[in-house]
Amino acid sequence: MEEKTINVMELLMLAWRRLWIIILVAVIFAAGAFSYCKFLLTPIWGARASIVVTNGAITVINPDATQDKVSASDLSASLYLIETVIDVLKTPDLYKQVADKLKGDYTYQDIKNRTSVSQRSENSLFIDITVNGEDPKEAMRVANKIAKVSCDYIPEIIPNSIAVDVETAISASMTFPRTFRTTGVAGVIGAVLAYAVAFIIESTNRAIKGEEDFTSRFDVPLLGAVPDFENAESGGYRKKKGRGGYANGY
Repeated sequence: MEEKTINVMELLMLAWRRLWIIILVAVIFAAGAFSYCKFLLTPIWGARASIVVTNGAITVINPDATQDKVSASDLSASLYLIETVIDVLKTPDLYKQVADKLKGDYTYQDIKNRTSVSQRSENSLFIDITVNGEDPKEAMRVANKIAKVSCDYIPEIIPNSIAVDVETAISASMTFPRTFRTTGVAGVIGAVLAYAVAFIIESTNRAIKGEEDFTSRFDVPLLGAVPDFENAESGGYRKKKGRGGYANGY
């Protein structure tokens, strides 16, 4: 247990001795990542529109309205349709219709590649349609157009189903790059690499720097130490520093 404590203390002392280098490298890595994300990468914006699809028995989708009775079986049947609806929303014919509605501004392959479709949660009837693009306004326009076209397209593929456009995209958020997260991760990586290099250098340095270093490495008694001549007084002959001792052996 004592040996582990000593090792941890040595690691902490190494970090303290090389703290300025670790901080400097971390700042350099973080600044590089921030500059790369901010000035070199093209931002990508995501806009989301949502639809609700039911099996036809549930006719009221507006949460502010009321319906006389919604049975659990109808809810289960509508939820059972979700996976099929998502597959329908990934078919090329849908995006061909959307491309026609957008008057040829995009190819259907381009729209399809920009779009992702997913169920909002496990027990939700909401299906989110997210479109990514370099222009946030265009991402919102395309997302809303897909949602609108889907409400007519889905009943053609799934008879008796009802699809309603319940949420239009009114804003877009940046999905790429994640500048602040990337900056933080780069800073941590820089600090870890700087410490790793310092640890390797310290581990491979076998020079004995003093009495404590000697006794910590070797299990033998220390009988004497070589004096530090670099800090001795300069000059030719040295004066005696004690009975029977001379600085240069004279």
